[in-house]
Amino acid sequence: MLDLVTTSFYIKSPAFDKAAFEHHSSELFDEWEAQVEAHLLLPDYALTLVLEEGSIKGRAKIGAYAAALYFGIGAYGDFMSGLGTVRDQAVYVSNILFEQAKSEFSCSSERGNTKRTGGEIIYLQRIFERVQAGVLTPDQAIQDVRARWGEEAVSSPGFMHELAANLEAAPRFPEQLSLSDESWPDCPDLESLGKEPGPKLPRPPDPPIPQHYRIEIWRPGRGEKKKLKLTKVR
Repeated sequence: MLDLVTTSFYIKSPAFDKAAFEHHSSELFDEWEAQVEAHLLLPDYALTLVLEEGSIKGRAKIGAYAAALYFGIGAYGDFMSGLGTVRDQAVYVSNILFEQAKSEFSCSSERGNTKRTGGEIIYLQRIFERVQAGVLTPDQAIQDVRARWGEEAVSSPGFMHELAANLEAAPRFPEQLSLSDESWPDCPDLESLGKEPGPKLPRPPDPPIPQHYRIEIWRPGRGEKKKLKLTKVR
């Protein structure tokens, strides 16, 4: 299964007892899944959400088999635009998750942060960009994908054939003229001309909490039973 997008987040939150933490976590998973169902138009996917107290640290992943990703891309006609549409859908539901988590765990918008890794959707887009820039040939790009995906590539010959055809047909970027000139003087570092920042004060540690739980909630496939595992970290 391919990792389409992974989102990590951290939010300051009040302490919860075990039952409340499990309840809010399960509610968050269900709310997020409803958004995925509505906006990520793939025939099948897997969802995983891991949350840990102290405050709330979360990690969520959307996975799909290559065949499902191929179907989702093909639903939008052109391969490259379809790939971009699936990417936008994945980004959208990932952003929603962060807002839902803050709401579910009673957090203000100023007290948290999030980051997202692109996964295989971004990887494919970068493969196209490298071919268009002349860094890779289409054959080299396909070999790169086969090596990275392994069995997923073998089990989805239709996807690989379509990918190869679109890599061959992708318009190449025009060659850029170099603007470098060794005779030009280096520009001064503007930051070094300003006042040097003073030492940063260390961030005070979070107060100890009486309990520390970690919960993992996942659904292996669309329509399959939701699973939950709650463990005490310390």
